[in-house]
Amino acid sequence: MYMNNILIFILSFCILPQSFSSEISLDQFLKKVKEQNINLKLETAKQNAFEDKAVGIRIPPPILGLYQVKEDFGNSPNGFEISQEIPFPTKLKANHSARVFEAQAQKEMFTANQNEILAKSKLAYIDLWLMQERIEVIHQRKKILDDHIMLSRSAVRSDSFLKIHLLKAESDLDLLENELESSKQKLKEKQLILADIINEDQQVFNPTAIAPPLSPIPKLNDHGNIPKLESLRLSLESFKERESEAKASWLPDFNLRFKQMGATSTSSRYREIMVGITLPFIYFWQPNADSKAANVDSLQAQLNLNREKRNIDTKVTSLYSKVESLQKQLLNLKNKLIPRANQRMKIVRNLAPRDMETIQDHRETMEAFPELKMTELDLRMQYEETIAELEKFVSNKGQSDE
Repeated sequence: MYMNNILIFILSFCILPQSFSSEISLDQFLKKVKEQNINLKLETAKQNAFEDKAVGIRIPPPILGLYQVKEDFGNSPNGFEISQEIPFPTKLKANHSARVFEAQAQKEMFTANQNEILAKSKLAYIDLWLMQERIEVIHQRKKILDDHIMLSRSAVRSDSFLKIHLLKAESDLDLLENELESSKQKLKEKQLILADIINEDQQVFNPTAIAPPLSPIPKLNDHGNIPKLESLRLSLESFKERESEAKASWLPDFNLRFKQMGATSTSSRYREIMVGITLPFIYFWQPNADSKAANVDSLQAQLNLNREKRNIDTKVTSLYSKVESLQKQLLNLKNKLIPRANQRMKIVRNLAPRDMETIQDHRETMEAFPELKMTELDLRMQYEETIAELEKFVSNKGQSDE
């Protein structure tokens, strides 16, 4: 019976998926995102398709025809015919240029989408780390409140106000227990989000984030480095080439044909060569309509580029202003407010409160430090969210001022 239990335990350990927690740095996580993220793989496949489409010129395939003629005298000459349509060279050039611009536009759009995916992934990682830090701060608050309750009990005696204060502190401690449980659940949800981003098994992948450095503020270069706008500009160039191709539809296409028939008893072998051209101006309304439609597409692309440029410029300017303000607030908390609160906490820890006023001051002073730490975490989240919005538009090549 004992051996059976051991076997059952071993089998269950081997068969059932085992959950494990592993530390992973931000760089390691982003590397996995680039290698394993499904959306990035789809974007790569789309980019490759556009690059393949841009290769070579586009002309109709040749037509091969076979002949077998039945004559009344019993002769059956055989032959073949090859014909090839060749668009006017201007059309070929415009078509090829349009496809090249489309591939380049897709490449810039790939960069824009990759920036957005990596920015959201990094924010998810930092969000996980911040939740870990929040849980640590809650534990710290619980420890402070536990110590304060013990101190208050020694001073309560018959003071009714001190008893009320003690009951309030005990209720706050119970609320912290609920907050801790809620935070642990949120932590698990954020771990699942990270597993989904890198396409890992959510049942066994429980990552622990390592403290990431403060994200640097991305910098715009002199010419601008916004891939989405560059993609729209290249798309506009593609539409202009399509417009040139449509205008060239007035020009004739060439048709080459070679035909050969075999000899019979009554006729000799013969060859036939034909060079023809199309006459598009006969049905003038067709090339005229194509030209106007292509012109409208170019105009829409130009207006879309202008509108997006204004919108993005306004948003980027606003984001830069916001992130610089948040950075200053974070530095103020880190370099001034939190060190002072820590110093006050150390001083109060060595004092023995004896009445209601000093006990209340003791609690407020001791709790000021974790409250400021929680405020710092909230500001850090706002800062990283703003950085993530900026990184959707520009590459993060700046340096932190911290």
